[in-house]
Amino acid sequence: MFFNKCISAGCLSVAFVLTFLQGPASSKPEESFSSPDGRFAFRYPNSLVRCERDSKQADRWIPAESCEAYIPVCSDFSGSRGTTIACVAYLADGMKGTNFQAAAFSVNQINAITTDGCLNIAESNVRTLRKEQVNGVTFSVIETGGVAAGNLMDGEAYRSFHQNKCYELDISIASSNIGNYDPGTVRGFDREAVYRSLKSVLNTFQFVK
Repeated sequence: MFFNKCISAGCLSVAFVLTFLQGPASSKPEESFSSPDGRFAFRYPNSLVRCERDSKQADRWIPAESCEAYIPVCSDFSGSRGTTIACVAYLADGMKGTNFQAAAFSVNQINAITTDGCLNIAESNVRTLRKEQVNGVTFSVIETGGVAAGNLMDGEAYRSFHQNKCYELDISIASSNIGNYDPGTVRGFDREAVYRSLKSVLNTFQFVK
């Protein structure tokens, strides 16, 4: 009796539409990354892209259109790519027509053997912003950035000395100086939206051991 009433009321049609809008039950909105040594893990949405080292050029990352910029985004705050263990980038496809170059969240292992060596950064262009906890671990947060030939970089680096290793989590956003373009030809991108997306990945980072 209920089945007959449901058909006459269009319940099956409604159920089909809802299933279609929700997508298949097996779809994965997030991906996960675990470090090769099993020490840390994080999650990132499918709207970001996992960067991989180029097998032909070890100091470059692919896909280059999202993972490379004039100033490296898959690197530590000093621009060194060799320290980077993992990198996920904001997709550049939707940024055409803007001064956006690339933006990424990366995990780097810095060559420091003590807590002081890890957390005390003596660079003149770097300032400590705050202490921040990420999943129970305290990080020192520093402001990063730079300018090179009309190319800009800004972001933050999170440092923590864990299990005798110095880790740096970086949010790096690279762009071009919009003043270098003819007026009206290029628009500015939403930097805060990009930052929030990458920060949401950083917020999932945790040490597994």
